[in-house]
Amino acid sequence: MPVKPHSLFHTSAVTRTTDWQNMTATEQAATFDPTLPGRVLGPWQKFTGFMSFYKEGIKALWANRTQYRSIKQQIRNDEEISRAEFQIYTRYPNDRLRMIPFAVLVVLAPELIYLIVLLMPGFCPSTCMTYRAMTKGARRHDKLKQKLHLQALDRIRNAGLSTSDFVDEAALTKAVQAGNSVFSLDQMSRTNLALMYRFFGIGPLSMVLPTSWLRASVQRRLEYIRTDDALLGSEQLISGLGLVELFRACQERGIPAADLPEYQLRLALYNWVRLSQRQMPDNAVPIAWSRLVLLNRSVKLANSPV
Repeated sequence: MPVKPHSLFHTSAVTRTTDWQNMTATEQAATFDPTLPGRVLGPWQKFTGFMSFYKEGIKALWANRTQYRSIKQQIRNDEEISRAEFQIYTRYPNDRLRMIPFAVLVVLAPELIYLIVLLMPGFCPSTCMTYRAMTKGARRHDKLKQKLHLQALDRIRNAGLSTSDFVDEAALTKAVQAGNSVFSLDQMSRTNLALMYRFFGIGPLSMVLPTSWLRASVQRRLEYIRTDDALLGSEQLISGLGLVELFRACQERGIPAADLPEYQLRLALYNWVRLSQRQMPDNAVPIAWSRLVLLNRSVKLANSPV
């Protein structure tokens, strides 16, 4: 049975911003991210808002520690888990490495947290990452995607493909069925693996990592996305995802997100998940190529123009 997301996450990650006015004062205090769109705050309100946000984020991270053990046991027993539980299972191992140093910083130098998070976002646990810090990092990554987009156009031309093979679902499906090696992770060249590695924002140093490392890293990200797509589709969650969680889901799939309105992010994610579940449940590589080739456009689906 899916657990209540409020018991698992810092709630701003799962509550839609349009629901803010209907929340109680207690819920507002617990979910207060002062950088979410629509917040107009004075200097003191901002400071106290950040402190409340970080404090609740650390508390949520500590609660996730207990949940993680339980979820791990469920997976060992081959039991079903919800998407909220799946997100804890994948995020907590990295978050726990950041928890103690971040908590110490909150106590000793709270005035420096905002600056440090902006300069070193990897220092911050996911439950304490503000929306503004996420968008700042996304803008840098989106600029990189523009460069990768030009490289991708050259790669598909070298593979005998054209942009017309990616403009809609039918064309993409036909191109995949033709058996081109660019759509197979096992047959993908090192240069294309590095392209995918950077596109998904998996990490730096793609040019010096061994080919086997690149392939395994991209494979892990694709397996994560495939599982997450299935959970998003089965639980029909996309329309209810909060802005922060929606933003994260788009970023994880390489969808340009920094300057898009919420409805466009929601539609882009819906299109990805729908195509993934309907046509390509076992291979997200073609959808990733479509994102690289078209970049700022979604793969068009019937009755879902972008």
